[in-house]
Amino acid sequence: MAKTTYNNPYHPYPYEMRGQFAEKQEKDKTRFFEIDSYKYDKEKIKRLKENDLFESSYAAMCIEQLNSPITDSDSVFYLYKFETYYADPNQDDIELFNESSDCYETYYFQNIDELLEFANHKWGLVLSDFVPSRETHFPLKNL
Repeated sequence: MAKTTYNNPYHPYPYEMRGQFAEKQEKDKTRFFEIDSYKYDKEKIKRLKENDLFESSYAAMCIEQLNSPITDSDSVFYLYKFETYYADPNQDDIELFNESSDCYETYYFQNIDELLEFANHKWGLVLSDFVPSRETHFPLKNL
């Protein structure tokens, strides 16, 4: 696992990160990016497993799809879902925006630094590219 520079048990995102949304023009399309976090709670996962509920839980789905296995669960506080897709930035209606979207890609990470490193390597995104939804062309301005 990569060395983590941001690992806060009380807040999932670096304070310099203004939001969890980004968009980038690629040729004649606009690529949208969204980051979502999920609190990694070892006790809750233990209870889910004891009650045979883990396999059908959101936690299980996130953990199964991580880019690398969790080797030190004491240093994991959040899991991150990173989703990207193309959509028409000129659609103000959420239904039309969703209809225009395609080429979805979803990735899961156990720390924000790995996610940001991946986004930088693959799309050239940096921390300051992530802003609140109201500063993007997402139709839901108050996500």
